[in-house]
Amino acid sequence: MLTVVQKPGVQVLHLEDNENDRLLVEEMLRGDGLDCQCVAVETKDDFESELKRNQYDLIISDYTMPTFDGLSGLAVARELAPGTPFIFFSGTIGEDTAIESLKRGATDYIIKQRPHRLITAVRQALRGVAERSQLRQTEQKIREQAEFLNKATDAIIVCDTEHRIIYWNQSASRIYGWDDTDAEGEDLVELLFQNQPLVPVHEMFQAVETRDEWIGELPQRTREGRPISVQCRATLIRDENGLPKSLLLINTDITERKQLEEQFLRSQRLESLGALISGIAHDLNNALAPILIGADLLRKTPGKESILQTIESSARRGADMVQQVLAFTRGADSRKISVQLESLVKEMGKIIGDTFPKNISHEIKIEKGVWPVQGVPTQLYQVLMNLCVNARDAMPDGGSLTIEARNVQLDAATAADYPDAKAGDYVSVSVADTGTGISPDQMGKIFHPFFTTKGPGKGTGLGLSTSINIVKNHGGFMVVHSEVGKGTEFRFHLPATRIGQPGTGANPAPLPIGNGEGVLVIDNEAIVLVIARTALENYGYRVMTATNGMEAITCLNEKRDAANIAIIDLNLPHMSSASTIRALRKINPELRIIAAGESEPNGKPLPARVEGFIKKPFTVEKLLRNIHSVLTSK
Repeated sequence: MLTVVQKPGVQVLHLEDNENDRLLVEEMLRGDGLDCQCVAVETKDDFESELKRNQYDLIISDYTMPTFDGLSGLAVARELAPGTPFIFFSGTIGEDTAIESLKRGATDYIIKQRPHRLITAVRQALRGVAERSQLRQTEQKIREQAEFLNKATDAIIVCDTEHRIIYWNQSASRIYGWDDTDAEGEDLVELLFQNQPLVPVHEMFQAVETRDEWIGELPQRTREGRPISVQCRATLIRDENGLPKSLLLINTDITERKQLEEQFLRSQRLESLGALISGIAHDLNNALAPILIGADLLRKTPGKESILQTIESSARRGADMVQQVLAFTRGADSRKISVQLESLVKEMGKIIGDTFPKNISHEIKIEKGVWPVQGVPTQLYQVLMNLCVNARDAMPDGGSLTIEARNVQLDAATAADYPDAKAGDYVSVSVADTGTGISPDQMGKIFHPFFTTKGPGKGTGLGLSTSINIVKNHGGFMVVHSEVGKGTEFRFHLPATRIGQPGTGANPAPLPIGNGEGVLVIDNEAIVLVIARTALENYGYRVMTATNGMEAITCLNEKRDAANIAIIDLNLPHMSSASTIRALRKINPELRIIAAGESEPNGKPLPARVEGFIKKPFTVEKLLRNIHSVLTSK
């Protein structure tokens, strides 16, 4: 077992062959109040042995000794104890030799004839040692802290007040792909957000300026352009005068977690969709039946206006239902945008009226001027769907279901009554039923995953847990009020943005008219080609049609300058739309392209150099406005 004995005071090694001078130095040091322990040596061997065996705080040396001189002792000290101060205290050292000793690393030299300077030189040398020791400790602490920061799994980034990066740890390099030399000095927004929507970024900066801190999710991009999601904690660092000095960001890569959440939400949406699919199928058949019947009557009946109106209304209704199913099951885009909850509530009212049992009446109450919120439309629609399906199941013998949306302003005192709530502006949406209600012993479990009061095969217990997680991820909160036998009300609150509110409802602009421009329509559905040709020719365009890519290429080869713009279906048979577009571009590099499809690309990029997209089935108005927009764009 090793025992370490802590030596008291300052350890001084004195290289001196004169006993009187040794005693003089020791008494002078102690007389000045310096707590020291002096060890005297006379020979080179003893000097080297002491330096190897012990660590000293100070070396004091005579210059002239019987066996060797002070410069030789200085050389030994610089080799064996390079950081220890070395002071000459001699009566024989000359000025030239003293200067040479300083060049070789001596700390100071004192003439024995003026010994009073020795105490000052010793104090100054020991102070320098302490300062250097403190500097080494500080540097070591900084190195250790930097190592800790580099060991962290989170990206740690520091920016100045102009958002220029001044610190970038190794985890930031691992997550984003840029090393510190690439990132430092770059603008944070330009580097990490590139072409991403900047609304969440502006919200972060505004919150940091007012509250010194912000926590939330941000979409960002890596060096390769790969989109990622991060959980960001931004903290404003102030100087001693309270002025902003820098911004600290701690970012956690949650891309994989978000992907898993989206997969879970999609599976839960499919569960909800299963409860409604039979009603949707029945209603879709009812919507399409007038089209089939009306088409037959149209050939024989003189008065066609009412029949045409019925056909158009039914077709729109069927197309809307197909889009609802597609958007709900696919999940659409997971980015948060400005959402009008009024539209979602009204759409939910249509679903209830079309698919819920007829013994359940419903009422939609929407306050005028409901504020928008920042959110993922499909996820918010999922919350409404889950709550309404639960309300339906709570009323097996029928009842009343009410959905209400209104603006709410919470002050600090009111917000304190609700967990997870903060003071501010909210949009409140409630779903209330007159069903069986929830017992007090069940109330504490309803948001637990897989807890359900429904019978086997009638529910997984994921609807409410999913709904409350979606609401929380949108910065909101949910409250429940229920009485057994009287009904239940679920009310969720989402932070209002007041950005992107609806306009004043000005009269729509007239439909744009063509001026003889050529349009090439490519679609494998003959009826689409017929309708598009008729509509476009009626509004001043020249039209060519093709049913596939090869036919379109042949058509454009024969009349290279006859088409200014092409409308191409994204789901062409045989030859893909991307290959068709590349071939058409080779024939006419100036050809403008509009892609058409049943649903948005859902985060997938459109083929290269596509100027527009139109969702099918499209109206004449949408078709004309899309063509006009692309043709007039630079």
